[in-house]
Amino acid sequence: MNRVIQKYLLETKEDNLELDYERICILYSNVKLGYFGVILSVSFLGFIVSIFISPEIAVIWVITVFVSYIPRAILSARFKRKLDNHEITPMNIRIWENYFFLNTLIPFACFTAVVFLPYKENTFLGILFCAVTIISMIAGGSLVYSTSRKVILLFLNITFLSLIIKSFWLRDIIYTALGCYLVIGYIFLSILILRQNRLFLENIALKIENRNQSFIDPLTKLWNRRRLYLFIDKMIELSKRSGDPFSLILLDIDHFKLYNDAHGHNAGDRLLVKLTEIFLDCSREQDLVVRYGGEEFMVVLPNTNIKQAEIIAERIHTNVRKNTDVTISAGLAQYTDQLNFDQLVQQADDALYAAKNNGRDRFILATAN
Repeated sequence: MNRVIQKYLLETKEDNLELDYERICILYSNVKLGYFGVILSVSFLGFIVSIFISPEIAVIWVITVFVSYIPRAILSARFKRKLDNHEITPMNIRIWENYFFLNTLIPFACFTAVVFLPYKENTFLGILFCAVTIISMIAGGSLVYSTSRKVILLFLNITFLSLIIKSFWLRDIIYTALGCYLVIGYIFLSILILRQNRLFLENIALKIENRNQSFIDPLTKLWNRRRLYLFIDKMIELSKRSGDPFSLILLDIDHFKLYNDAHGHNAGDRLLVKLTEIFLDCSREQDLVVRYGGEEFMVVLPNTNIKQAEIIAERIHTNVRKNTDVTISAGLAQYTDQLNFDQLVQQADDALYAAKNNGRDRFILATAN
């Protein structure tokens, strides 16, 4: 496959960036339910600590855990606000997983401190209650943090390993037996959690692939009109913010119906693929080639004024004449902040229509209204 076509396919799927965007958004969305589980678990263990040790220590531990979760709650609220304001994109979302990871270290450590509290004569029951509660939290956490391997493994290691360390530390046969049982459980849970994480990521990737397939023309592998309109909103916003122009070329194959009638539809399909390769080869790395309709194509040219677009249009026309048996007509238009995209396309379409009426095999620049 043509190298540039492969590039556009990778850009359409946004590769791992889009996968990261989906899974990290799910992580932040799920964590709201996770707080409910934290409240229940901390309340229950706080009750156990108040009975087995003292109400004062229970209050100190509960308050410490809840306070430690405040930065992460603030982070979650900040993430949602920036996401709603479109400030978080696939390009910058990865850092938010790191923020979440760092803001989770202290809460997890504060929570598992309950394992090391002095239960004295109630040590075995205290450890047992802690183990049951932590295992229940891991079951819920494996779902809440399921889309982030680093976070779920952090949760598993801090909570479960603290139980294992405490069990072997006590150096009694019953605690050693408990520790051995927890080690086996830790191994099995690690394997299952990693498998579950892989399945979640595969499902997200499949969802992204299915969605993106609806944005790709199956014959030419270019973006279709539906995907173009999602992209162009960002292009207009960027152009308004930076003041840089962008232009587009609307291209149409001359007498394509006659070509199909004379050579057959399979030959027509091969011609479309051939023209796609020419359009991509004649455009630049930053340009976007789209199959706009049946025999219509569009080239979107970022940071390009109409004179620069004219050079690219001439290059395309020359190569089409040289490498195929057909000619093309084209209309060129430049975006200004007085236009929306539909009006810009209409200007290019009017110029294309004028090129057809003036003998075809040519391009015409749109006249600003």
